[in-house]
Amino acid sequence: MKTQYFVSVIFFLIVQSTYSQSNGKIYDSQRGPQNTKPNGVIDGVVIKDELPIRSKIEYEHVRLADYVWSKRVFSRIDAREKINHPIFHPYDEINQEQGSFSFPFSQEELDTNRFWLRNEERLSLWTIIEKHAILGNLTIYKVNSEENGLIEDGYQFKYPIDGKSIKEPFFNSPSYRSQVSKCFTVGSKSTDYSIPNPNAKGQELILMRTSKTFRRWIDSLTDPNGVVPLDDNAPTKVTVFDQLTVTMADPKYAKELEDAWNAAKDSTYLQKPGQVKYITSSCIAAYNIKEDWFFDKERSILDRRIIAIAPVGRYKVADPPQGQDPEPLNRFASFVLVGKDGSFQTFTQDPKNPSNVVLQSLELAQGEKLIEKEMFWLYFPELRDVIINYYVYNEQSDAQWMSFDDLFWKRKFSSTIYRVSDKFDREIEDYKYGVDALYESEKIKDDIRKWEIDVWNY
Repeated sequence: MKTQYFVSVIFFLIVQSTYSQSNGKIYDSQRGPQNTKPNGVIDGVVIKDELPIRSKIEYEHVRLADYVWSKRVFSRIDAREKINHPIFHPYDEINQEQGSFSFPFSQEELDTNRFWLRNEERLSLWTIIEKHAILGNLTIYKVNSEENGLIEDGYQFKYPIDGKSIKEPFFNSPSYRSQVSKCFTVGSKSTDYSIPNPNAKGQELILMRTSKTFRRWIDSLTDPNGVVPLDDNAPTKVTVFDQLTVTMADPKYAKELEDAWNAAKDSTYLQKPGQVKYITSSCIAAYNIKEDWFFDKERSILDRRIIAIAPVGRYKVADPPQGQDPEPLNRFASFVLVGKDGSFQTFTQDPKNPSNVVLQSLELAQGEKLIEKEMFWLYFPELRDVIINYYVYNEQSDAQWMSFDDLFWKRKFSSTIYRVSDKFDREIEDYKYGVDALYESEKIKDDIRKWEIDVWNY
């Protein structure tokens, strides 16, 4: 009896250790959707208590000496193929009427936000990525650099938006929050923060960052005695106490103003984010994956491992004028949304109010076209730590759902090769077009299979 009790204690400690460690730590935010509700409600027959403690199965170690052949392959997982539907469904929905939803300032606000409508049992891959990127569990790699937007080589993990070095990065770091937000939103340009000018009726007073700290600046502007300079070196003095006292009473506005202050440089105007719409799972057209096909001599098998994955969105672009170079793609401003009825939508300048933007059905003018591009890249082994605790739908039985990690491990999806490593570093569509590009994709697969068969021909 004592032996049995001792074994039970040891097992409990092992489970606790597994629960608290995954690359050093498992965060509460990495848990998948559980079916336990408040007041003892269980949405089902059994409790899904394995979700908080599941961790990924590590890949088989491959020695360099056994790594005798390899080919880098880029493939596309299309949302239109039926076998891929479990990756893209169910769709989530964000109610943004009258500014009812915005990116959260706490984890609790994210999990309990009633304007972000999601399935209680399972999420689409996009919704999982969006949630955990906000929480700082994933590192986002931009598709290009700020200096040269025409060369999109982000699949090499060259341009990270790294928030893991900061504690609770999304909620505490304005610069990180701003960069991440642009990856998941589409909208208009930012504008200057302004308030009514008390010294000039009908005019706006633009707020500028000074050499003071944010708190001292606010205290000076909300001084009940009233007369303070807008800038430390400004000759004109204004009274802004009444207006800012009212607005700063709103914690959300105060937080946004502080973020704008921290993001601005000295003697520059504070920038207010423009109108935005949040990208939902219905807007994702495909996922591009970067993987290595290789032969492991020790195990004598041809294996494949996904290295990176990127969601693909649709963008409206215009052909450059004749004789001019194309402009870099502005992913934040030109992203095309998908409405509830499946129609394409985009931001357009309001003809009644040029300073405002409205959401309208997509209309392509002459010289404009719709293209599909990667939105950003993710390191897949890092993503596995998250998706291991989220399930995909199984048409055969609701009791035998597999995780997203299982789906990719077992390759329960269909993909089309669009690029392989070659001396020109180019995509298939750069030298093959239409149906010929599909034939070339299948030819590449056949060549790899033939290589594996030829290994066993002595």
